[in-house]
Amino acid sequence: VGTTYLLIAPPTNKRRGLLRSGVKSTAVTDPEDVKQAIRSVYGSVAKTGSSLYDQGTHGAQQPTASCCGESNTDPMELALQLGYTKEELDSVPKGCNMGLGCGNTRRIANYAPGEVVVDLGSGGGLDAFIAAPHVSPNGRVIGVDMTPDMVHKARANRKTDLSKYGICEFRLGEIEHIPIGDSTADVIISNCVINLSTEKQSVFNEAYRVLKPGGRLAISDMVMHTEMPDDLKNDKRLICGCMGGCEHINVLRKMMESAGFEKIEIKEKKGFREIVAGWAPGTGIEKYVTSCWITATKSTTPGDNSKKSLDTATPNLDIQGAKKSG
Repeated sequence: VGTTYLLIAPPTNKRRGLLRSGVKSTAVTDPEDVKQAIRSVYGSVAKTGSSLYDQGTHGAQQPTASCCGESNTDPMELALQLGYTKEELDSVPKGCNMGLGCGNTRRIANYAPGEVVVDLGSGGGLDAFIAAPHVSPNGRVIGVDMTPDMVHKARANRKTDLSKYGICEFRLGEIEHIPIGDSTADVIISNCVINLSTEKQSVFNEAYRVLKPGGRLAISDMVMHTEMPDDLKNDKRLICGCMGGCEHINVLRKMMESAGFEKIEIKEKKGFREIVAGWAPGTGIEKYVTSCWITATKSTTPGDNSKKSLDTATPNLDIQGAKKSG
């Protein structure tokens, strides 16, 4: 596993608030129970504007840069610690940055004008909105999320500036069954979401299907670097907090190879193990998981470029309608 550097600001000295009622540290093994717990937690985050500390999936003596936010820490501060720039955060709709994620996928996505971007687990739309100006005016950004409240929030955020974000659209769906046509995306991004899936092989199979030949993955996610005990793997609180459900790096690589991906790279972000220690203090979870950049490309064969996507959505339809009515 390679190592790359992510500059992370030191934890702030601000005391965190007391944990509110939320996800309890109980065992869960049924995939549907896991999915329902995740949908409930993130739906609540979308509706209430709370963090995952508020939901009870995280707890720390001191707040740190977190994939899931801290109830007494500004999401802007957290996002800056995770690699976003102030310019990016100031340019996106207010409320789409909820302190979720474990890195800024724009840093590895290498967007180009006219490209189609797919964001798996798009949440409130932060990474989708950051991608939009890089692929405008002829590109598209399609976010997919399984939580209705998140999709509703992202769509509302999009409407705050259709001239800027009209090329974005947000679809309700599961990343194991992506609601997008074959060979549609030039790049697929995902930020701290695949670890939540109980069917990761299906996610990579679907990502491969949706990518155009030669398309690429640009993922920031939590992964397992050392095999963790079953009691941590099955802890609902750790699963919903992007830790318990992590897959081992070697297994992820095999899954991606099985799906057909080439040029696979999984690079650990230096300093993140210390960050993880603050997410669930006392559990020792940092001994097992960390955040990595995950990149890969879809193979190409002669004749691939003749295949056209059947995904005919027109995300800017409401913009055109507005022009006509005006």
